[in-house]
Amino acid sequence: MSRRRLERVTELIHQEISKRILLLKDPGLGFITILAVRMSPDFNQAKVFYSVLGTAEEQERTRLALDRARHYLRGELGKLENLKMPPELTFVRDHSAEEAAKVLEVLSQLQRDRESTPSPSPELPSPSYPKPAPPPHDFSVEAKPSVKARRGGKRASKKK
Repeated sequence: MSRRRLERVTELIHQEISKRILLLKDPGLGFITILAVRMSPDFNQAKVFYSVLGTAEEQERTRLALDRARHYLRGELGKLENLKMPPELTFVRDHSAEEAAKVLEVLSQLQRDRESTPSPSPELPSPSYPKPAPPPHDFSVEAKPSVKARRGGKRASKKK
């Protein structure tokens, strides 16, 4: 299959799953965001990457709710006219948002530590470099007067 078709189908599945999850009435679903969908080249498998805000317990309940809803969502994808066979859905929790938050927290903690602790600034002596020695030979050349200057400024024109 063409790469362009794979991209289009992947985007279609991403949009449809994002819409359908909002309509699910499962009380276990938390605040969920569908981040990406990765399709296998034969269109039989789709990994759906999601993130959930909340405690570890809420995240686990959301995982279980998505596991219960995957057959329903696959059936809904089968109703789309663009797909002959809907892919088998696998939901994968994406931890990148949590890791990014941890990195930002560490960076802000370092910034706070740097601002609260005055850093000693030792007086460093300015480096003294020896002056460069003059060149051993005088390479200056006397400038010869230009042709224009030798002729008195203007070029003399020949009279016929």
